[in-house]
Amino acid sequence: MSQDISRRITVSITSHTNIGKTTLIRTLLRRDVGKVLDQAHVTDQNEQFTWLESDEGDRLDIWDTPGFGNSVQLLKLLQKQDHPIGWMIAHVWDRFKDRPLWCSQQALKNVRDEADVVLYLVNASEPPMLAGGYIHPEMQLLDWLRKPVLVTLNQIGREDGDSERKERERQWFDLFKQYSVVQGVISLDSFSRCWVLEGVLLEDIQRLLPAHVHATMTRLTDSWRASNIKVFKKTMNRIAHVVARAVCDGEDVTGTGAGRKAGVTRAVQELNRRLDHDTRLAMQDLIEWHGLEGDAALKIHTQLHDLTVPIESSVMEETLGRAAIGGFGGAAAGTAAGAAIDATTGGMSLGLFALTGAFLGALGLAAWGKEAEAEETLTIKWVPKFLDGLTQDLLLRYLAVAHFGRGRGEFRVDHDVSALWKRAISNVYIPYEGEFREIWKAGDSHDPRNVHDVTAEVSTRLIKIARQVLIGLYPISEKISLRDQDDP
Repeated sequence: MSQDISRRITVSITSHTNIGKTTLIRTLLRRDVGKVLDQAHVTDQNEQFTWLESDEGDRLDIWDTPGFGNSVQLLKLLQKQDHPIGWMIAHVWDRFKDRPLWCSQQALKNVRDEADVVLYLVNASEPPMLAGGYIHPEMQLLDWLRKPVLVTLNQIGREDGDSERKERERQWFDLFKQYSVVQGVISLDSFSRCWVLEGVLLEDIQRLLPAHVHATMTRLTDSWRASNIKVFKKTMNRIAHVVARAVCDGEDVTGTGAGRKAGVTRAVQELNRRLDHDTRLAMQDLIEWHGLEGDAALKIHTQLHDLTVPIESSVMEETLGRAAIGGFGGAAAGTAAGAAIDATTGGMSLGLFALTGAFLGALGLAAWGKEAEAEETLTIKWVPKFLDGLTQDLLLRYLAVAHFGRGRGEFRVDHDVSALWKRAISNVYIPYEGEFREIWKAGDSHDPRNVHDVTAEVSTRLIKIARQVLIGLYPISEKISLRDQDDP
């Protein structure tokens, strides 16, 4: 037990070598610590880090320990001793010649002397039965130390949903249930965990602590929750600001004939440029607020274009009708992403364009549906259907950031996972469509002064939608990570 039991709680993370302990610690701390290499025994010394602190002076520390190595041989040696752990701690091994045994000794010393709770990390990409060869001897070692163990599933890979997650945890618990020190199994992939699962981990840690330190752990968890809810709300407000600027954005076009058509092209390019600029700045803020930086930020930027919510051909049909779409052939009807704009005058729709590189030269021709001869001013704006798609697209980008841990390797969004996220967002968004359509009307005046009010309206709804989406993906997080301080 920690020296100051009223204020400091200590967690030791251990595992077989090269399972990803340091990588997980980087994700939990949201900063780079230690060394991460694809080889055994990179960490050969116990390292202590402060994970959380409260305003009252409480502290949660986490130890990165060397991985167990050659645990079968070690167990055989210990089984011959009258006092196995005492012999293990006192025995002298050469740090370089007997490196696997040295590292195992350091890990056991740390667990014995420091740990209130042990996180035992396993590689969940392999079937539980195949991992038993090294897990069983290592668990027998930990069983001797009598410290509560929470098995933590790393390297999970593709997530299929809550029911599959529970089944995976059940299968792994069946492997560990014979050991009295094992108190539970939790999924927490260091590469692709969602931040809400960290709150679940903290709750599980508290469950394993003695009652006299529960108040300390509660304050630490509350501190974590307050910090993350603040980031969550700030993030939704930042996304809402991008949407609000798009709602209130517009370009006026005057003139007739070819001059007007050229003006429409320029207006569309400006609308698209501003939206792209706003989105990039917002994403950079989200990346920074979620503890990502440097290479991680670049990796996210290079991959996010894959996450666009499709704008279906029905968007064009609702304004132009099938005849006008037919002028573009299959390319227009099948366009999946890009800018959809409405050229309006006095509220009368003159055309809607799906903007991709192939369409820039065609703007103002067949897409108009009819030639505008008058010299009245046209206002080019984003159509409501596109604003719906933009809002969902930004929520999808948020999920990509919220799931990105500081793990080594390139950022990747599994195709099936992103499809799962898209469905989750779409299903939650649908009941709010009517409310958003009323908000989109605020942009009719083409007045940038409305941005503040629209941001507030959109942000309020995004907080509700994103919260529902996260709870749908991770039901266990509802009363832990996503419980606001103001909730009863």
